[in-house]
Amino acid sequence: MKIKSEDNFWKLATGKIHNELTPDEASDFDLLLQDDDNKKRFQDIVKTNEKIQNIEFLQQVSIENSQQKISGFFHQKKIRLFVNLSKYAAIIVLTFAIGSLLNVGDYFKKENPQFAEINVPLGQMSEMTLYDGTKVWLNSGTTLRYESNFGKDSRNISLQGEAFFKVKPGEIPFKIKLKNSEVEVLGTSFNVVSYNDDDFSCVTLVEGKVKINSASGTEITQLKPTEQITVPDNLKNIKIKNVDTNFYSSWINGKIIFEEQRLADIVEKLKRWYNVDIRFSDKEIGDYRFSGTILKSKPFNQITTAFELLLPVKIKYTQNLDKKDSILISKK
Repeated sequence: MKIKSEDNFWKLATGKIHNELTPDEASDFDLLLQDDDNKKRFQDIVKTNEKIQNIEFLQQVSIENSQQKISGFFHQKKIRLFVNLSKYAAIIVLTFAIGSLLNVGDYFKKENPQFAEINVPLGQMSEMTLYDGTKVWLNSGTTLRYESNFGKDSRNISLQGEAFFKVKPGEIPFKIKLKNSEVEVLGTSFNVVSYNDDDFSCVTLVEGKVKINSASGTEITQLKPTEQITVPDNLKNIKIKNVDTNFYSSWINGKIIFEEQRLADIVEKLKRWYNVDIRFSDKEIGDYRFSGTILKSKPFNQITTAFELLLPVKIKYTQNLDKKDSILISKK
């Protein structure tokens, strides 16, 4: 027998647990439990009740602080997420680590904050708007993570991969935690590259001003527009140079614009864009310079054909069923 009323089911289930059912109610509930789904639900309720009985009484609980914590959790659900599927064919996985509501002691601890996480697979890109109005473009193979109180008490996020930010100005500093450093900004546009499989992090400033800190928050330097900083994982030999920012920002529009760019640098972007493995038969090939525009909407073989026409190289493309397709670039 399927239950017809949620309220009636919960009323009878509660009465059953506390031995408060009348003979008629007990008979009605026994009929409900003949249904496997109802039976399983009641078993879950019994288990939950047993866990609640084992929770110790909380001392010195602040109702106001508890309400703020709960409000902060639901606040994260207001993050606005916009994806242009036709432009980027983007895939986003959004997860909330909410913890166990039964373990209320751990739930309210500050050292156990709640997070939202966005993952963009290789070969995909995504565009999103955070709760404070900041726009973020996430490149292939990127993970972005932020706490549930983002935009209220703080604007802290962590990044693994590549992203372009247009930060909404505000009184609360916007901080991006990388694997070996931190970017701090009040309002500006910049690109960040910090993949785990690279041995460096790279920040390119398009406009505004950013501060580069160590992982502990100590200031390393400040960047001006068109400046790019490369921070090795060991924090040694940090380099700052002026660059053409188009190469580091045009990808958000589905293209790479470059002028006399090293083929090795172009290939690193293509590997993640198309989720392919690209190798050089000779390391010297990576130093070849190439100018042009690559559109993500175009088939990959058009890009390799352009390389063969404009550079002294030949390209061998191998399709693989059980792993990434592979491309070998050799000298002609």
